[in-house]
This record gives sequence, structure tokens and C-alpha cells, in this order.
Amino acid sequence: MALASKLNHEGVRVYCICGDGELQEGQIWEAAMTSSHYKLDNLCLIIDNNNLQIDGKVDEVMSIYPLDEKFRSFGFEVISIDGHDINQIINALNKAKTVKGKPTAIIAKTIKGKGVSFMENVADWHGKAPKEEEYNIAIEELKKNHVNKL
Repeated sequence: MALASKLNHEGVRVYCICGDGELQEGQIWEAAMTSSHYKLDNLCLIIDNNNLQIDGKVDEVMSIYPLDEKFRSFGFEVISIDGHDINQIINALNKAKTVKGKPTAIIAKTIKGKGVSFMENVADWHGKAPKEEEYNIAIEELKKNHVNKL
């Protein structure tokens, strides 16, 4: 999509969100290489970097680290942020719009299940929904955590 927009002089920006576990797949790196080769400065890749996938910790299943160095070596502008901080997210997206001649990768460090005691950093929650009782507990914890941050 980003390449087609460039070739057609449409001026469209393309945003792609990817989990860190997906970065173990070859087509991601083929796309990264293509993006850099064609200088797709209209492409912004946002990586949810929580180090968890369905099989466990990303760095134990098939390490992709160091992410920043890998994306720089593929010709990307790299911006690392706290993926839970809305101001950092907004600033990174704004900065990505100013990058010329290369794609941007925003590495958003996150915590899976943040704010819910029994879900935080637990790979088992990668592919399942909470039962009603778990859901109610989670909602109460999120409300409590949100109020405490105000």
C-alpha cells in the first residue's frame, strides 16, 4: 500500500501494527527490506513489544533482539517509546511524519495485561478471553488503577 501510494503520488501514509512475535516470520523482514529499498517514508511500522507470544517469551522461543539495531540495519528510522504513555505515542507518530527517505519503526514497549494483576506478563492470556468472574475482577482493577493515576 505504501509503495503503491508512492508510485501513484497519492501522498497516503500507511500505518502497520505488528506484534513482536510476528517478527520471527520471514515475510516481515522481506517487507522491511522492500520498504527501505524503495525509501517508503510514508510507512510507519508500530511494534507492540511486550516480549510475549502464545508459546511464551519471545526471547526464549526465537529471540528477535536487539530490535532497534535490526531495524536500523534495514534502513529504518527507529523510535523507542513506552507504549502505555499516550504522549509518547503521539510524539512518535508526529515525528514519524517528518522522516524523509526511509520508513519508520516505532518500538512500543508494553506490558501484556497491564493493570490486571492476574493477566500482567502472562502468556496464557495471549489467545483467550476471561470468564465472567475474571472479567469483573479485571474491570474493577482497571477502574481502581485508572482512578489512582488521576
